[in-house]
Amino acid sequence: MTEQDLGLLKASIDKVVRIVCRDGEKMLAKIHAVSEEDQDVIYDLVSTTKESQYEKLDEQPAFLIAFENIEHVESFKSS
Repeated sequence: MTEQDLGLLKASIDKVVRIVCRDGEKMLAKIHAVSEEDQDVIYDLVSTTKESQYEKLDEQPAFLIAFENIEHVESFKSS
């Protein structure tokens, strides 16, 4: 993850971004918080290419991802 990716995450609080993870997962995530101190991001999962690794619940919980697991971040424009 680059400084540009970090800036995009911080500018995207309460917005949806595309996150590409180092393990190949691609997700759309609504960002809630970005912590430079803890080096992680709290998000709601909108969609993912690895659905099987997420438990299905009636109410979706927020998730946490460490900066080190993020390959890069892209802005997402819904159509």
